[in-house]
Parts: sequence; C-alpha cells; structure tokens
Amino acid sequence: MEDLLKISGRHDGSWERFRARMFRVLRSFAHFWWVPFFTTAAGLAIASWLIFQQRVVYVSSGRMMVSGRINIQEGAVFSEELANFFGTQTELMKSSEVRTKAVDLLASTDPQLQPVPASLTVSQVPQASIFVLSTTGSDAEYVRKLLDAIMTEYIATKKEMRSSKSEDTQAAIIEEISRVEREMKQSEQDLLNFQKANNVGYLEQEGNSAGAYVANLNRQLADLKTQYQLFGTMDLDEIIAKTQNDPGHAGDLAARASDQQSEGLFGTGLQPEDQYLAARQQLALLKSDRDELAKTLRPKHPRMVDLADKISQQEILIATLRHQSLDRFKNVRDSIKGQIDNLTNVIAEWDNKALSLSERLAEYNRIKGDFDRTKGLYDRLVNNLHEVDITRNVDQDLISILEKATPAEPIKPGFERVLLVGVCGGLLLGLGIIFFLDFIDDRITSILDTQSRLDEHILGQVPTQKQKGTLVPLRENDPRHAFAESLRGLRSSLIYLPIEGERPKTILITSAVPNEGKTTIALNLAITMALAKVRVLLVDGDLRRGSLHRLLERQSSPGLSDLLLEKSRVDDCIVPTSVPGLDLLPHGVEVQNPGELLVGSQLDAVLREIYGLYQYIIFDSSPVMAADDSTSLAPKLDASVFIVRFYDSSARVSKRALELLRDRQANVIGIVCNDVSQVHGEYYQYKYTEYYGSQKSAV
Repeated sequence: MEDLLKISGRHDGSWERFRARMFRVLRSFAHFWWVPFFTTAAGLAIASWLIFQQRVVYVSSGRMMVSGRINIQEGAVFSEELANFFGTQTELMKSSEVRTKAVDLLASTDPQLQPVPASLTVSQVPQASIFVLSTTGSDAEYVRKLLDAIMTEYIATKKEMRSSKSEDTQAAIIEEISRVEREMKQSEQDLLNFQKANNVGYLEQEGNSAGAYVANLNRQLADLKTQYQLFGTMDLDEIIAKTQNDPGHAGDLAARASDQQSEGLFGTGLQPEDQYLAARQQLALLKSDRDELAKTLRPKHPRMVDLADKISQQEILIATLRHQSLDRFKNVRDSIKGQIDNLTNVIAEWDNKALSLSERLAEYNRIKGDFDRTKGLYDRLVNNLHEVDITRNVDQDLISILEKATPAEPIKPGFERVLLVGVCGGLLLGLGIIFFLDFIDDRITSILDTQSRLDEHILGQVPTQKQKGTLVPLRENDPRHAFAESLRGLRSSLIYLPIEGERPKTILITSAVPNEGKTTIALNLAITMALAKVRVLLVDGDLRRGSLHRLLERQSSPGLSDLLLEKSRVDDCIVPTSVPGLDLLPHGVEVQNPGELLVGSQLDAVLREIYGLYQYIIFDSSPVMAADDSTSLAPKLDASVFIVRFYDSSARVSKRALELLRDRQANVIGIVCNDVSQVHGEYYQYKYTEYYGSQKSAV
C-alpha cells in the first residue's frame, strides 16, 4: 500500500486542500445558482419598495471659494496649517454654531417661512479652493434660503473669529510687553550699578596685562624647572657636555683656556668645570706625547719619566677640579630651587589677581547680555503689536460666494444607495446560503475532494451512465465507449499493480453504504476481465441482499451460503454465465447469521478449493457500515477495492468505513470513483468520446 502511495505522487498538502475546497464551492455555485438569483431579486424588490415609500425631498446647491492663503506677514494673528485648512473649513461650515446663526437669520428676515429639518453636505472640488454645499429638506424654498444663510453666516463667523483672536493676541502682547519692560529696566539699573562700582576700561586693560605677565612668569618657571631637573638627573660629565653645547659658552671657554695655557696657569679666571675640561684636555695631550715618545724611548728615559710625573700631577688636578665642580653645581641647583619656590608664590599671587579681574569682567558681560537680550525682545514685541494693529481689520482669507443657492430640485434621497444595498445584500445572502450548504454537506464531489479527504490511491474513474432502470451489463462491442474504457482502466490498474511479490487474486469490491455502485462495478469488472481471455469467478458475497444472479439471469442457489453450511459442493454451486470465461457463485440460500459463517473456518476451506481454479476471484459483499459481513470477509482475501459515488458518498462515513477495514487488517489497495461526470475537467481519460464514434470496439 505504501508503494502505491509513493508511485501515485499523492500529497495531502495545503494547495491540494485549497483546490479541492474551491472546486466544491464552484460546483455548489453551479448547482445552487438559483439561490443568489432569487435572493438578489428579493433584495432588489425590497429596495424598490423602500424607495417607493420614501417621501420626496428637495436639494439646493451652492459654491464658495475659500483660499488657502492664511498669513499676510509675520506676526499675523489668525493662522492655520495649510494641511489642515480645508478640513477645518468644512467642519466650520457644518458646525452647529453656523447652522444656528443661519436659522436665526432666516427667522428674522423671513418670519413667514416655516422651518423644516434639513441636512447639509459639504465637499471640496479636487485640486481647487472651491467648496460645494448642498442642503436637503422637504420644503424647496426653505432649503434654498437656508443654504444662502449658511454661506453668509460662515463668512461672518470667520470675521468674528479673526477679530476675536486679534483682540486676544493684542491683549496678550501688551501684557508681555509690560513684563519685559520691567525686566529691561531692572537689567539696565544693574548695568549702571556695576559700572559705577567698577572701571570697566581698567578691568579689561588690567585683565589683559595680568594674563600676559602670568604667562611670562610661567615660561620662566618652566625654564627653571628644566634646569633643576637637569642638575638632579645628570652626572658631572653630562652636565658639562650639555652646557658646552651652547656655542657662546664653548667659544668663551676655548678663548680662556688658550690664554691660561699660554700663561701656564689653570684655574685663574675660569670656573671649576671649565678648569676641569681644560685639565682633561691637557691630560690627553700629555698622554698623546708619552705614547709618541714610547715608540722610540724606554720607560726609564728621563723624558718618559718626566712625562709620567706630569700625567700623575694632572690626574690629581682633575680629581680636585671634579670635586670643586660638583660642589659648585650643587650650590647652583639649590639656588635654582629657591628661585622656583619664589616664582611659584609670585605666580599664585598674580593668578588670584587675574581670576578676580576675570570674574568681575564676566559679571559685567552677563549683566550687559541680559540687558541686550531683554531690549531685543521688547523691540520685537512692540513691532508685533504694531503689526496686529495694521492687520486687525484686513481680511486674511479670500472668501466669496461663487454661486448662490440654486432652486431646489425634488429627489428621492439615497435612490442609488438603497438599490445598491438591496442588490448587494441579496447577493451576499445568497452566497452565504451556498457557503453554508457547502459547509454542512460533506459529500464527495470530485477527484480533488477525494484526494484531500481520503488517503487511499485512486484506481479508476467510472463515468455517469444516463439510463433508466437497472444498468445493463457490458457486452462485446458495447457502444458505451467511455463506460467500457473506464472498466478497462480499472482492470489494468489491478493487473499491473506496482507491488512486489504475488499480485492479489481474490479481490473484494465494497463500499460504505448501499446504492454506491459496488455491485455494478464488481459485475462489469468481472465481465471486462473475462472478455480479456482471463478466467474469472464472480462471487456474490452479500448473503443478505445479493443480486448478481438476477443481473446475470441465473438462480440464487445453491451458492456460497450452501457451501459454508456444507450442504453442497463447489461444482454444484458454481454456474457458467453468458460471458465466456466468467463463472458465477451466487449467494445461496438465505441465512440468519451470515457474519458468523464468514468468520468460520469453512470459508477458508472454500477459498482454498476455488483458489487454483481461476486467475481472478472477485467478491461482491454488503456495505461496510450496513453489516459486519465485509469487515469479516476482507481480511481473508488478498485485496479490497473501495467504491465512492460522487454527490452521494459521505466523506465522513467513507473515512470511517475505511478505518474499520484497516482495523481488521484488510488490504485496501485503492478507491474507485463512481458516477464521475464526463464533462468535468478532471475526467480527462475518456474526454474525447468522438474518438470511438466510427469504430467498433470490443471490451
């Protein structure tokens, strides 16, 4: 069974269910088309009656131009956002305030005119500043004059609103001017008081001088800290080397060293570090002379001895000068430390002084800024007040009546709408009835419906046969080509079942309930197989209401029940038919308990006896849901074929019948769809009936 499902390519996906559902709905529409027709006609009749019952009303129309130019200049009082302007005007025209004023105006100007209920509609012409106003009521003269009054009162209301807003704005501006003027005077007084207590020019000059002086002191302090760090981290040779990098100092040192050397005096007029450097240079010269003489003289030579003494004396001198230089540099470092401390105190003192000057100068700038800001606000408010005075009596909107109210014309209100509601309501009601009928109807109506509701593979499709009375069995050269071809297709499906091992030989034909065509299909399938030169036995397994003997014009007994009761032999019960190769085993004598006979061991003995005599043995049995006979017989046979009849078989009942067969371990190999319409698109196999029109076909 699983192999059949795989090869068939069946998928119970959402798309198949959707297609099946849509097909059912379309078939329901085709079947119950008259329901929405009559409900629509009823809705149209009701709408027409309602229109006939309505009173005649009169409509008058007028047109106004209302520009979207709101602001004339900056500071105008009455302003709206352009995006909301036209919607605001529409609501204002329809407002109760304008309506009340218009009614009062009519009462005062035309007291003879009796007021009647009237409605107002306002619409805007697309891409234009033009409004179309319409009034509807039962009095033609009243609705016309009311519309004129509404347009007049709308213009008057706009003017009142503008004037009221201007007065409110003027009062608010005057109040704000008074407050700002008080703040401005206070700021001005604070500025004068500060100027009296402080010399602003002196503050600015002294602040700049103090800042420059403090900056110069900070540079000096940075230089001293650098020198102090130099003396603290370097040794004598590094300090002297860094000092000698000064070209002025190096030149002066060289000149003094040359003078002292020419005089033979070191230390006179030179600092210890300078003498230290000169002594090191003299030592280097002596060592150079010694090295030169050592090339030609012995160490004991008088000149060599003299040079050695001089070198020793020079080294002692260098050590002495080094000690003196270190002492001098220590004193210099201590002196720099004192200068740093003193300069730090001076800088702190001037920092406090500069900070005090800056604070007073900042206070002055703050007071002056407050005064300037308050004075600027005061000037703007005065200017706005002046603009309000100018624009107070100037129209800000271009409002005019383009067309006064036209003479009222009689109409029946909502004519098109009532008709539309009646037609649409009737149509929707009819469609709803069809959907409801389809919802409660679970009959199988199509191949897609079968595939979506039942899991079994479809073996064949038997078309509808339009014939009164009992359907005549197939015969050789039968003119019912589509019917014959459908049985051939079913025969091929059984013969070439895509399964492994032996193919089913004993086949049960059953259905869920009576009148689904199982007996007709079993008989004609057996005839089709027999005419294909296959030896077939047709067994009437419906021991309660078997009818195969009447269709084949044979006796009902002896038959299957006689064999099960062991009253007859197989050879006595099987009878030949008019179809070559087809034999019949009738149902036999009537019994009270056929279900017990079908589950007994005698049936197994009968099946063993007839199994080798025929190539196919086809059983017709009672419906599954009518009796337990089929569910008792099916497990003993090789396969079962289930019949569903379109527009007759219930999906719920058929599904339950198939579950009963599976619960009894029956091998249900597929479904045969009976009574399939040949004109339907799904019945593609035998659609071209004209193909058989001119030929004689044998079954």
